[in-house]
Amino acid sequence: MTVREVLLLSASFLDDKDLASALAGSAVTGEAETLLNCFNVVENEIALDDSPLKRTEKLAFEDGLLPYEKFSVPPVDVWAVKSGGARVRFSLTPDGVKSDCAEAEVTYTYAPTKKGIADESELGGKVSARLVALGVASEYCFVKGEYEAAKVWGVQFREALKSAGILRHPLSVRSRRWA
Repeated sequence: MTVREVLLLSASFLDDKDLASALAGSAVTGEAETLLNCFNVVENEIALDDSPLKRTEKLAFEDGLLPYEKFSVPPVDVWAVKSGGARVRFSLTPDGVKSDCAEAEVTYTYAPTKKGIADESELGGKVSARLVALGVASEYCFVKGEYEAAKVWGVQFREALKSAGILRHPLSVRSRRWA
């Protein structure tokens, strides 16, 4: 899905023909730029909270340390380190990933890069253009100060995430009972 597709769908949800015509051009200014910023916020939220972007790379450790700069994109979290097909122990430090192997396949999550209107979204799989557009509409209304509309679109966005099966349940602590 392209960013332009998502933004045009959001503009149609919001029933804003002026915004839709502004998105048709190559230059993004004013309200269209605000909508593009909302897209970047929503894509980041989905990727970091609900549907992580994963990548696996074969990387070399230097003296038991793999600096974060060696990754092709900055990692958010390291999920697994495998050497010779077997998982190996690792730990995360401020400087990088520590492990006893010399070379390994590292699986990690990363944040999406900031997009322009002509770019492709990094989200895929169960994440549809409609789902992202609902989130963008909610964020746009919130930025514009239309809090009731933002709430309505936000509920639809969360329901779409739930329907797609990618909504993570928020952490909660059970209430204590005193005897």
